[in-house]
Amino acid sequence: MTSLQEESLYFKLQPFIRSKKQVDEHSNRFDSKKNAEIAKNTEKDRKCERCNTKYRVEMDSNGVPKPLDENNLCKFHSGWIKYRIDGERYYSCCKEDPDFGPYDPCTTDTYHISEYPGFFNKESEIVSSATSSGSNKAVYALDCEMCVTVNGYECCRVTVVDEEYEVVYESLVKPDDMIIDYKTQFSGITKETMENGPSKSLKEVQDDLLELIKEDTILMGHSINNDLKSLKLRHDMLVDTVIVFPHPNSYKRNSLRWLAEDELGRIIQQGNGHDSAEDARTCMSLMRKKVGLHKDF
Repeated sequence: MTSLQEESLYFKLQPFIRSKKQVDEHSNRFDSKKNAEIAKNTEKDRKCERCNTKYRVEMDSNGVPKPLDENNLCKFHSGWIKYRIDGERYYSCCKEDPDFGPYDPCTTDTYHISEYPGFFNKESEIVSSATSSGSNKAVYALDCEMCVTVNGYECCRVTVVDEEYEVVYESLVKPDDMIIDYKTQFSGITKETMENGPSKSLKEVQDDLLELIKEDTILMGHSINNDLKSLKLRHDMLVDTVIVFPHPNSYKRNSLRWLAEDELGRIIQQGNGHDSAEDARTCMSLMRKKVGLHKDF
């Protein structure tokens, strides 16, 4: 006879738990080249991740990044490379074939995008669940939506759901620096969303999260290392659905959208951008099914 504890989601997830270090190491298998390039970026001298141009970050007298000259804009493809049934590749944004051309990139912007590692690695701004007093043997799924500032991809909304798919925490997050790209097609966040709020500072959100997330709390997500990085949060009881549901090609990752359709028969991310609550619930549903406690949301 099994005990109630052994039938709990918290207990059944134990074999899938990884430390932050293990999750980071797994992620680096896919992103080692990109991470090596990012590591070269300094506070001022960067390489744009969209057009590969090397440039220098320049600020105006108010500390706001200066836009590019109209004759020297950032030119890039806003979508990603997809494959047709016959194996032919194409850009999702303009349908052009990346293997032929050359074609002019279909999108331009007045800012380059790059990540400044020093911003995300600043020890004085990183918090840890290990320092959060108390115990909370709960299971939460977390998802962040990102916007782009001069520092790189920062969290602009965070959602946490419990094992019953209820939202237990959600907030818009206002970056300290000016947002230069809201990534609306992916995040669903617009300038009006952020201006109409209400939003909190990252420090306020960190304080809120540490009221929920204790050292013994299980936290899950899809590529959760990216979410934790944007939140500047350290935690060591992690379940990453990228690791639990590996791609047949060990150097590729399954998208959450594909996993939702393949494992759950559910179509997600259909609207204008992602829904962080839907993405978090999808991760929770995937893991509930994985351990034999499936429940629709």
